[in-house]
Order: sequence, then C-alpha cells, then structure tokens
Amino acid sequence: MTYAVAFIVMFSFTSCDELDELTEFDFNTTINEQLAVSVPAGEALLLNETMVINIVNNDTQDYLDVLQDVTITSFTYQFTNFSGDVNGTIVGDFVADGVVLLSHDMVVKQTVDAGTVFEITDVTTLNTIANKLKAGNDVLIGIVGESSCEEVMSFTIEFSIGLAVTADVL
Repeated sequence: MTYAVAFIVMFSFTSCDELDELTEFDFNTTINEQLAVSVPAGEALLLNETMVINIVNNDTQDYLDVLQDVTITSFTYQFTNFSGDVNGTIVGDFVADGVVLLSHDMVVKQTVDAGTVFEITDVTTLNTIANKLKAGNDVLIGIVGESSCEEVMSFTIEFSIGLAVTADVL
C-alpha cells in the first residue's frame, strides 16, 4: 500500500510537470532598431543619443502576459549611413540603462567604411536586459560620451537583439 501511494504521488508530480511543458510555446524573435545620430560641429561636445526599446512586436504581442522566459541569443550593432566630417570622432560608450556595454574611441567614417559589427557578449549584462524585457520594462539604449568634428556629421546605429522566448499559453 505504501508503495502504491508513493507511486501515485510521484506519477502525479511527473504528470503535472509534463502537462505544464505541453502548454509552453517556444519561439524566436528579433528586435531590430535604428538610432539616427546627428552631431553638431565642435570639439569635445557632449554626445547623448538614446532610444527606448521593449519586447513588444508582432511575434510577442499576443503573449506579453504569459512570458515565462526570455533569453538574449545575440546582440549586435553597427554604425551605418555616414555623412559629414570624414575625420569626426567619438569617444564614448554604447550603453543600456546606464550600463556600459562597449567603449569606443573611433573615427566614425572609418568604422562605417570597415563595416564593423560590434557584439555584446557579457552574459550578466545580457541576462539583466532580458529580465527587464520579460518584465515588460523599457530599456534605454544608445551612445554617450564626446564627439569632435569640424562639420556636422550624421550616422545611424543599427542594432539587432535576438531573443528566445517561452510563453505558457494556459
């Protein structure tokens, strides 16, 4: 009798876990955004260009209330669409909610021409951002620091954040 009760209890816990897994829906999505940056002419000018991102898109909007897990599978960004002072520089940081992701000391046109793709790989930072997105919070992303150029310069920062999402549909 004791074995039968133990078996039933073990079976019921296993069945609940299996049932829970059956109601989970896994999918991947990508947040693709562009931040247009315009820098006035001048030396050592304050640069603070940011934008707000969140997890809401066509893939996620139906599951926002039932998200169980959000993992960032990739996070890259690239400087594109340059115009202006070919010797213009930026010394600063690419940030998310005030946390430095990568530091830069660059001639922007050279970075654009080289097609350099920057990748964020720090697991702790990625998990922090993923948890904020999962909770429905906005994340402020951008570049802060100083710029120097003899004539106005503009460029775009294109970024892509790959997400693996688990939602519990029941």
